[in-house]
Amino acid sequence: MTTAVTNLDIHDIARSARTYGLKGYFLVTPIALQRELVGKILGHWREERAREYHPDRVEALSLAQVVEDFEAVKAEIKARHGQEPEVILTDARPLPNSIRYSDLRRELESSEPQKRTRPLALVFGTGWGVSEVFHPEVHRILVPVYGPEGKEGYNHLSVRAAVAIILDRLFGT
Repeated sequence: MTTAVTNLDIHDIARSARTYGLKGYFLVTPIALQRELVGKILGHWREERAREYHPDRVEALSLAQVVEDFEAVKAEIKARHGQEPEVILTDARPLPNSIRYSDLRRELESSEPQKRTRPLALVFGTGWGVSEVFHPEVHRILVPVYGPEGKEGYNHLSVRAAVAIILDRLFGT
């Protein structure tokens, strides 16, 4: 099952990615018409006119690219960094052996960026989340984002909200 890519997600996640210093943002969809639509949206933001009127948005969206599958993501990251990424899954469901944000953040802060050789790929899903068939790709899983009601409360954030919260927990000041 796949979900539709939304214009708001494209823009808002790109802005969060840029704000928190990510090196790239991949939108993955196996649906050719969705890739075409995303390509048109990104193409608009790569035109000179867009650069004149909204340079901040152009800067953020320059991080984004649309691909057909996760293999393309891994290949691109390997081409850029010389190594395949460590894949870290996010999920709204509690999954076994999940790690806390504070633990991953502490680990990231304790290793000097120039000494960290393996890039990270944070994976977010929409709709019903990331299919379990993807789990063999995953090295680690982050705990869900819970509100003040905890595990028993409402837990249905938009992907763009979850991305912003998780990036702030991992990289914010």
